Amino acid sequence: MHQQLKLGIAVIAVGLALTVSALAAEKEHEDKPAPVTLADLPAPARAAVEKWLAGGTIQKIEKEDEDGKVVYDVEATVNGKHAEADIAADGTVLTTEEGVAYDSLPKAVRDAAEKYFGSAKDLNAAKELEKGKAQYEVEGKMGDKKVTLKFDDTGKILEEEKE
Repeated sequence: MHQQLKLGIAVIAVGLALTVSALAAEKEHEDKPAPVTLADLPAPARAAVEKWLAGGTIQKIEKEDEDGKVVYDVEATVNGKHAEADIAADGTVLTTEEGVAYDSLPKAVRDAAEKYFGSAKDLNAAKELEKGKAQYEVEGKMGDKKVTLKFDDTGKILEEEKE
């Protein structure tokens, strides 16, 4: 009797472990962006991408799930510069980002970036628009790590990413 109880518990434990493992694998698969082509996009999203591109060249498109909604992350070359956009399936342009000259950043952003990095040497900049509000990214090196900072227009650091 005692041996059967141990066996039953072992069977249940193995079953639970397999179920948890399968659910984790499924969740990981859902979170991974899936590469797609322009032709794969629904018509409203495709029209929004084509309008945003304005003759540019698509580098890649990934289909993502953000808060239960389908979003297409588009990377392209537009007007000779790297640009990115997040576009909803209904064609709504959620965010855009494009490389800009470092000198074109607001003075408060340049001052904050130079204070953080120690100088303006070898810094790359981008301007992001989300819901009509501008944010600025500055990328540089700290030692052997690549650092990307996101600023508001007052020079306040909103995000810091180190690779």
